[in-house]
Amino acid sequence: MRFSIVLSWCVTLLCMGGGVGCEHQEAPRTDASEIRIASLSPAMTTTLQQAGLGPLMVGRSAFCREADDLPVVGDLQHINAEQLVRVNPSHVFVQRPGDAVGGVLQKLAQEHGWTIVSQPIVDLPDVVLLLDRIASTVPHEGVLQKCRVLSAGIADALRKASATQLHRVLILSAEQSPLAWGRDTYLGQIVEAAGGRNVMADNRWTPLSLEDVVRLNADVVIVPTAIDPMDLATLESAVDAERIHILYSPSIDIPGPHLASLRLPIECILQDAAEHSQ
Repeated sequence: MRFSIVLSWCVTLLCMGGGVGCEHQEAPRTDASEIRIASLSPAMTTTLQQAGLGPLMVGRSAFCREADDLPVVGDLQHINAEQLVRVNPSHVFVQRPGDAVGGVLQKLAQEHGWTIVSQPIVDLPDVVLLLDRIASTVPHEGVLQKCRVLSAGIADALRKASATQLHRVLILSAEQSPLAWGRDTYLGQIVEAAGGRNVMADNRWTPLSLEDVVRLNADVVIVPTAIDPMDLATLESAVDAERIHILYSPSIDIPGPHLASLRLPIECILQDAAEHSQ
């Protein structure tokens, strides 16, 4: 039995900065001493922290694992209005399109002069857009440079390989109900850029049965996980063990700049599969 265990550690790049406002809000405050950030999703929190804005955060969602010392002010579904008013953020980061921001939050922001930063984050280009908005809010050369570094790392991760591997790849979260990652998910984008061929026709995430996994008959099964070690007994009943490659990263389930570091281990998985097929 052979497993390819790949360790990928997130790299934190520090830069100081702030948020950016919606057009209907007041002009963003670019003085770092005035910026107080509340984040309503783990992906927003992760990107903010990796951009060096952690010290400026005053509130988080209950699902933000890396900011558990901050008060919970709500999430994408429910706002704790009393707590949000208490922490009095200057900027509220919401992982939604601008036209999908809830009326309660919009009303609070108008009453208290907060700036709402609304941005969907599904894939790595979305993360780049968020970094661009942060950099444009704090037009200091140091901030611009640091955010450029993060964006450049993502660009490198998405750079197309010179040659495409012949192997058909299934990216599969191996929980009780397996979930396949499509081509437009952040891991799907990196796998395709590295030369792999995703067997999933759907672009996003798709629930699969073990029968589906057998039918797809992928040459390589990449199992992303934040758990080390993990139990693969169920998956092994459907896939030969030598096809399974574990892709480990502590925050692999959260989109953010840290995911750029997964390009190298994914390349190693594809190369390892190519060598063992010869």
